[in-house]
Amino acid sequence: MSVLGQVSTLSRSTRFIEEDTLVAYGAQHVVGDSAQMPTQHRRARFPILPISRRDELVPIFTCSPWKSYDKKYRIQFGYSFGVVTARDSHETCLIRSITGQNIEEQILHLRQICHPNILVAMEIFIYPKEDCFLISEFMHTTLLHLCRAPVYPSEQQLSSILHQVLSGAVFLLESGLVYEELSVADVLINLEGEVKIGDVKRCRRGGDTAKLLDSFGRLAMKLMEKEKTEDTVPEAIEIFTAANSKPDLKELLGHSFMKKREQKELKWLVHSVLITAYYSREEI
Repeated sequence: MSVLGQVSTLSRSTRFIEEDTLVAYGAQHVVGDSAQMPTQHRRARFPILPISRRDELVPIFTCSPWKSYDKKYRIQFGYSFGVVTARDSHETCLIRSITGQNIEEQILHLRQICHPNILVAMEIFIYPKEDCFLISEFMHTTLLHLCRAPVYPSEQQLSSILHQVLSGAVFLLESGLVYEELSVADVLINLEGEVKIGDVKRCRRGGDTAKLLDSFGRLAMKLMEKEKTEDTVPEAIEIFTAANSKPDLKELLGHSFMKKREQKELKWLVHSVLITAYYSREEI
């Protein structure tokens, strides 16, 4: 039985990052349909290659992630993440369980999806009789925390955020996946001003694009409302109105407001959010 075939036998109940009760099992590295032993010198896999250069599937390991990563703390974004560091490279990453009734399909998507505005999957660990785990690139905060912070995004910043979110959603749509319930909690942002959609598990194959547009409109309004609604620019309001009129998603990408985007302007905004927004962290 292939490793992906083994996925269907795993427990469907989520138990997020328990203590190190896991015992290594067949530490095989799965590439395509074949399994092989992982290389001993893991440092070569870090840092992850830029998306434009990555042409291989995300690797799968049939062993415990705690052989390669140390737990630091857990953080609640739109869903619960663990923050870990790689033992060999000391790189900070995110870890979460892969759960649900369609684990095999999720793993298939995670291994193949590759876009600048989708969270980068780095490694997958499948451990028999326990959870599957996904190692992702580290992202510093979410749009939810931007909404909680007192600072208000400028036109350039708001345009950049919305354009990146929509670009990721369009890519998923073109891949046959519809993210029907986009929310500020599920969209992450880093210190480089890169905005990325997080949990692709929430996508539906052949889903309702009208629901996607509704949720994008709500996300845009949450970012615009903040504390000073009188400062909201007319063109930004047009984005919300346009989304509610259910246009083609690429029409929204071409909206005049999107041309104001300046990703570099997001860098200082993220620093401000990290200092001023409320975060929910706990030890794991």
